[in-house]
Amino acid sequence: MGTPLLHFLQIIWLPVASLFAGILNSIAGGGSFLSLPALFASTTALVLGAVTAQATNTVALWPGQLTSLVAFRKQLHAYGWKLLPLGLASGFGGEIGGWMLLHTGNRRFRELLPWLLLFAATMFVLSFPLGRWLQGLSGGRRYNNWLVFGMVFVSVYVGYFGAGGGFLAMALFGICGVHDIHEMNALKVLTAAVSIGIPAVTFIVAGRVEWRFCLEMAFVAAIGGYLGAHYSRRMNQKMMRWTVAMIGFTTAGYFFMQNYWLHP
Repeated sequence: MGTPLLHFLQIIWLPVASLFAGILNSIAGGGSFLSLPALFASTTALVLGAVTAQATNTVALWPGQLTSLVAFRKQLHAYGWKLLPLGLASGFGGEIGGWMLLHTGNRRFRELLPWLLLFAATMFVLSFPLGRWLQGLSGGRRYNNWLVFGMVFVSVYVGYFGAGGGFLAMALFGICGVHDIHEMNALKVLTAAVSIGIPAVTFIVAGRVEWRFCLEMAFVAAIGGYLGAHYSRRMNQKMMRWTVAMIGFTTAGYFFMQNYWLHP
C-alpha cells in the first residue's frame, strides 16, 4: 500500500511545487524554495549534477515570470522606453551570474546551496523592518541612475541562484525612491524576467538543461505565475512573505543536514 502512494507523491511533487513556485514568484518571490528541492529530489541532481539542476530550475521558472509580466502590462506600459536602461542592466547582470554558475563545480555548488538558501530566507525576514526603514531613506527623491547601476549587482545574484532576488530588487527600489507597492511589483517582475531569461538562454545553449523535467515545470509555473500576478492585490503580502521565509529556512535546514550530517 505504501509503495504506490509513495510513487504517486513522487509523480505529483514536482508539478505541484512548480505551480506554487510560479505563484510565489509573482507575489512575494522565493519560488525556488519549493521547486529547487523538488528537482533535487529527482534523478536530475543525482545523475546530471547540482549545477544542471539549478540551470533547469532557472529555465523552468522563466515562463512564470513572462506570464506575470503580461499580467502587469498595464502598469509597465506607462514607462515606455524608460524601462530600457533597467532592462539592459538586468540582462547584463543576469548573464554574469549565469556564467558564474556554469563555471561552478557540482560539489562546490552543493556546498554553497544551504548557505544561499539561508541568506535568501534571512532576507525575507529582514524585509519587514528593513522595508519600513528604506521608505524614508531616499528623502522622497528618485535616483534612477543608481537604480540602474544597483540592478546590475542584484541581477548577478538572480542569474546565479535566484531565490531571494525579488526582495533584493524591492530593497533597491526602496533605496532609490520607488515606494508604490504596485509599481515595485511591476518593476520586480520585469527585471526578474530579463535577469532570469538571459542566463536561461545561456544554459539552453550550453546544454545544461534537463528537458524531461523542465517542460513540465515550465508549463505549470507559467500558470502559477499568471494566477499569482492576477490575484496578488487580494492577498496579504506580509503573510505570504512569512510563509516563504519559513519554507526557506526549512529548505536550508534540509540541505545543511544533507551536506554536513548525512553526507559529511
